Amino acid sequence: MAAAATAYLDADENLEAIIARIDHKSRKIETLLKQSKPVEALKTVLEGSPLKTRDERCKSANWIVVHRALMAIRDVHGMFSSLDPEYYDILMK
Repeated sequence: MAAAATAYLDADENLEAIIARIDHKSRKIETLLKQSKPVEALKTVLEGSPLKTRDERCKSANWIVVHRALMAIRDVHGMFSSLDPEYYDILMK
């Protein structure tokens, strides 16, 4: 349990770095969306998601980017069939 608590603390200590990564991913997915690659954009945004942070600002910023990618996908069934199982877990978290 101490290791899990440490993981949360480590993530929370780097809040500005997490926000900077989310901003970078946001710009990257906008480029992918302009290239009509919404599934690739979703995969990009899910990779390295800040799952262990408890900071609401980080969670909210990440959700905005995930939501942007999800809303660009027209074929949801096709999207789910193209995702690797690891992405399902990240998406549900």
